[in-house]
Amino acid sequence: IAALHDEVKSTRVLNQYPKLSHAPQIHLLDEWKVKKPKFFLRKLQVQPLVFDAITTKISTHHIFYNNSNNPQLPVHIQLAIFLNAAGHYGNAATSQDMAEWAGVSVGTV
Repeated sequence: IAALHDEVKSTRVLNQYPKLSHAPQIHLLDEWKVKKPKFFLRKLQVQPLVFDAITTKISTHHIFYNNSNNPQLPVHIQLAIFLNAAGHYGNAATSQDMAEWAGVSVGTV
């Protein structure tokens, strides 16, 4: 019993620390496109060349532009957020998780 008491006493959490914040990862996509295409594929479910082709194809569509004082995110960022969300399911696909990954507000997602 004394040994168990000592083990519990030495391994318990004495001070809870707040959860560390996480930096957005979306900015890594440009690097992954060139240096680590497998990481890019794993995150967005498409090859970098396919992503670029889709971005080029859809970039002139009117849905990506508005006449508001609040401009939309660039097309490639909107596409990346969508593809990341589409490639996840369950708890990993919440709006909060997508927003944290992209570094945008939940309302943007």
